[in-house]
Amino acid sequence: MRQALLKSGSAHLYPGIPSGEWQPAAVMADMVLALRSGARPGPAQPRDRLLDEQHFEFRGRLSAGAQDDQRRSRMEDKRDRREEGD
Repeated sequence: MRQALLKSGSAHLYPGIPSGEWQPAAVMADMVLALRSGARPGPAQPRDRLLDEQHFEFRGRLSAGAQDDQRRSRMEDKRDRREEGD
């Protein structure tokens, strides 16, 4: 199972989320989504990218389905950047 840990130096950016505790990454993503629900709407982000690698540490492996979703998401991002450049 993929797990995430909020780095203590980034805790101020995520009030209410405990730092230094390993949580399932899906649970952590849900907590971040809940924090952002009151924020101004912005472009939708894939769920797996809610957890910024500068603010979180990760351990464990992605499931096969999550790997497929991540690969598809990155391919879509690449396509969108190409289209914006046209």
